[in-house]
Amino acid sequence: MPIIKFLCSFNRQGSNTRIKWNSQMVGKFIVLLALILLTIMTRNYIQKMLEPSPRPASTVLGNEAPLCTGNLLDKREHHYAKKADGSYDNSRLITKTGSCHLTRYTQAEAVGCLDALYDHLTEKSSNKPNLNLLNNSRKRLHIAFVGDSRIRQQFHNFLKLIPDYDLIFDPNPIPLAFHGDVEVISNLLRLRITFYWQPLIDDTVVELTRIWATDDETDPPYLLVLSMAVWHMIIQFEGADQHQLYQKRLKELAPILDQLANVSHIIWLNQYPTLEFYGNIGVLNTDIHSEKIHHYNLAIRRILGGHKKVRIWDSSNPLAEEYVRGCSLSQRVTLTQIANSFVHCKDFSHVGYIALSQSTQLLFNDICNDGKLIR
Repeated sequence: MPIIKFLCSFNRQGSNTRIKWNSQMVGKFIVLLALILLTIMTRNYIQKMLEPSPRPASTVLGNEAPLCTGNLLDKREHHYAKKADGSYDNSRLITKTGSCHLTRYTQAEAVGCLDALYDHLTEKSSNKPNLNLLNNSRKRLHIAFVGDSRIRQQFHNFLKLIPDYDLIFDPNPIPLAFHGDVEVISNLLRLRITFYWQPLIDDTVVELTRIWATDDETDPPYLLVLSMAVWHMIIQFEGADQHQLYQKRLKELAPILDQLANVSHIIWLNQYPTLEFYGNIGVLNTDIHSEKIHHYNLAIRRILGGHKKVRIWDSSNPLAEEYVRGCSLSQRVTLTQIANSFVHCKDFSHVGYIALSQSTQLLFNDICNDGKLIR
């Protein structure tokens, strides 16, 4: 230890060694120590200055584009960006003015959005007591899903982003592939989410939407997601042309949806394409298939497209199309070689979980990013 030898003198008495300090040596030690610390600090500062500046978090995450806002559900206004390998980038959309990025909604962020919608509703209802935006007896934000098993998929996936603090299910538990109505309530979150099993556009659907639109004593949904078509493709109505009958019933429903849109935000889910073969048994789908669904979607766009208050959700179709292509490829590889999104390929009419989850993320981005449902 050269420094200690320089600053200290030794006085040995027996087996003990004592360091004798004097004021001059202590002063030199302090000065030397200060110089050493200053040198180290200066070197670290210079190294830090020479390092490249870190990129902003948005750039690191690939979110340098602005947040996606506007009508994200209409593919004529927004569509998914494509990657170099031809697959879709589920974090970016392309618009007429450029690209934008999507938020990945967690349970906390989803609840924050729904809380903001509820607060807005209560404030607006108090300012206009005659406007039944929020039923005063229930004091809950009502979100409804109406349709067949495809809408039931959307309902269940929407629930996955709602934390189970105090959820009350009716029925409980919800039976698998349940052909019935379901209600989920959270008093803590001031939330009511319902699913109405309505696979056909019939008198029941017409009457349900009419009551919501006209009866102030009911609890109309603040957000309504609905769709029904595939059952019209498989059920014979006394020899009637299925497609023509579907258009007729849709035209009857359209003006009522327009009226309901005065108190509810309405989204009609476009019908997803299907797998060409039924599961893994090699039987060609003849009753429900993509070409047939396309004709029904054209009718939906033609009839409901003129009703500006009803939005058609078709921008998620590429997710389903990619799922279908993946399932087709999976017939030629082993199960361990395919992604988890394709484990439901035996179900020809329902989209896989990953594609469905991405569509739910798109729905939350649409209703939450720019307060679209606050009006």
